Amino acid sequence: MEWVIALSRENENTRRTKFLLNGLRLVVTALFIALAIKAVRWGEMTEAIRHTSFLAAVAAVLIYACLQCLSATRWWSIAKASGMPLNWRDAVAAFYTGMFFNLFLPGLVGGDAVRALLAARKTQHSLASSFGIVYADRTVGFIAMLLVGTWGAFSLHLANSQLVWQPLVLGALFAIGLTAVMVALAFFISQNWRGQWGERIGRFANGIVSFLQRPNIGFVVFAIALAYHLSLTATLMLLGQAAGIKAQPFSAYAMVVAIATVIGSLPITLHGLGVRELASVKLWALLNVLPEQAMLWALLWRVMVWLVSLPGGIVYLLWADKTVWKDLQALAESGLKSRPKSETTDPFTIPKPQRVEIAIATLEQLLEETDDETIREALLRRLEQLREERKQIRRTSN
Repeated sequence: MEWVIALSRENENTRRTKFLLNGLRLVVTALFIALAIKAVRWGEMTEAIRHTSFLAAVAAVLIYACLQCLSATRWWSIAKASGMPLNWRDAVAAFYTGMFFNLFLPGLVGGDAVRALLAARKTQHSLASSFGIVYADRTVGFIAMLLVGTWGAFSLHLANSQLVWQPLVLGALFAIGLTAVMVALAFFISQNWRGQWGERIGRFANGIVSFLQRPNIGFVVFAIALAYHLSLTATLMLLGQAAGIKAQPFSAYAMVVAIATVIGSLPITLHGLGVRELASVKLWALLNVLPEQAMLWALLWRVMVWLVSLPGGIVYLLWADKTVWKDLQALAESGLKSRPKSETTDPFTIPKPQRVEIAIATLEQLLEETDDETIREALLRRLEQLREERKQIRRTSN
């Protein structure tokens, strides 16, 4: 019983720490929202809202919704190249579900984790590999965004004192270097650590780099990422027209979107509230855009993302496997060292009933494709064993 007491104390300390961190984050969020409010004159802000072109804003929302299908296609291409049998419609559904959870539910579980879990559950693929695939998708998108932003900042010919494009280049190099080091370290650990976690780390690293082993797929994935961020920049340029930002070139939007996205992604406030808005005002000020127009643009951007993410909740209710939350709970519990191994569910391992079903389906497919009698005889013997094992599992579960 000592481990139960220790676990209870550990959980209590974890809850207390989580409560304090969330409280601190709420305070910081309120502070940044106050700073964003102070950055504009609300009389002029009201006037800017009154002159907003809502037709252009609606058009931007519809285009942005379509662009998420393109982003999901990038993830799906990486998944297919990594051996995950995920079809395109399920990829889009999981992507929208992840968007919804990433924006509207509290807690530490982001939309990327939900997306990885749903894809692994839907395809019976390794969960560790699924997380690696999602990480690869995020990294490719991040690098493409920084490159587009770097081009935009460099082409604006800002003064040397206004360091803008240099941090974007360094950010892209840092992302590439960090990923390379992490993958190399993961493969090293997996080869020298023969335990269960070593295998998981190896599958995670393999999920990150598998698509790069096929250069044509890697080229297509990166082309999709560039197309997405260029199209996103054009969409936000349309949103800028709706907010009254005139005579600003495409390159200006490319720079502001990239830097504001990076700053807003930092885990400073809840969902980046106030941070991205304040960053947008400061960045547009470099190009002599009024704070009220910049703030309106940033708010329209946030509302656009929220509106497009809302259908993800409907997709979750109609499509997603609701038992995925058991995997999330097991994933959290798997990190508790003091708990006996027999008491912890392993979300990274496919359950035995599902493994048996996959093995039966695979052997049946092989049986249809081979004419060699020796191989067919061996396959039939193994099929009989697996089918008998499936009957026992079903009897036990009933």
